[in-house]
Amino acid sequence: MFKNIVALVFAAATASASFYVRDTDSSPASKVAQAVANITGNGVSGNFTFVPISGQTGLKVGITLSGLKPGTQYPFHIHVNLVPSNGNCTATGGHLDTYGIKTANGTYSCDKTKPLTTCEIGDLAGIAGNLVANSNGQATMTFNNPVITFGDNKTTILGHSIVVHNPDNSRLACGNIVGFVLKDPSSATSSRSDSSQSDSDSDSTDSQTSGAASAAMSAALALVAAAIAF
Repeated sequence: MFKNIVALVFAAATASASFYVRDTDSSPASKVAQAVANITGNGVSGNFTFVPISGQTGLKVGITLSGLKPGTQYPFHIHVNLVPSNGNCTATGGHLDTYGIKTANGTYSCDKTKPLTTCEIGDLAGIAGNLVANSNGQATMTFNNPVITFGDNKTTILGHSIVVHNPDNSRLACGNIVGFVLKDPSSATSSRSDSSQSDSDSDSTDSQTSGAASAAMSAALALVAAAIAF
C-alpha cells in the first residue's frame, strides 16, 4: 500500500511539473505523451486519460467519473466533433468511424477480439464494456485499446471528443480530448495554439493553458488510481 501511495504522489508531482498543453504548431503528434478529456454534464464530472502502451500499439485508457446513478451502465465513445463552448454534447456528431465499419457491416456488432474489422474507432465501450457506477455513484476503469493512437490520421483521438451516454444512448456528459507533451518547464512558453480545437475554444486559451499543469496532475492521479483499482 505504501509503495502505491509513493507512486501516486510521484506521478502527480511529475505531471504537474512537466506536462503542458500540446502546441500543434511546434509539437508533432509523435511527441504527445498523454491526452486528457475532462468530462462534465448533468452533474457528472471526471476525466479520461490516454497514454501509450509500452512495447505495444494502441493506448492505455484510464477513466474516473462521479455523479452517476449506482448500478447503472453507461456506454462511452469517441465522437467526431469537438464539444462547443456551451457544452452541448449533441454537437459532437456521431461516433468516430474513419474506416466506415458500421456502414460496411450493415448490422453493427463490435467484436473486441477483432477490433480493426468489426469496431468503430470510437467504440471504446465495445472493447472495454460499459462503465458501471458503484454505490457512491462513481465509476473507474482501466483498459488497453489496441486501435486508437495519437498519430495516425485514421486512428488518432486528437481533435475529437468523449461522450458518456445514458443507458438509452442519450448523451449525458462530454469533454474534448487534449494532448500533452513533455517539456522542460524552464523553456516552456505556457502557450496553447491547438489548431484542432474549435474556434469557440479560442476564448478560453489562456485559462486552459494556465490550468494545464493542474489538469495533468488530476489526470495522473486518475490514471494511477484507476490502475491500482484495476
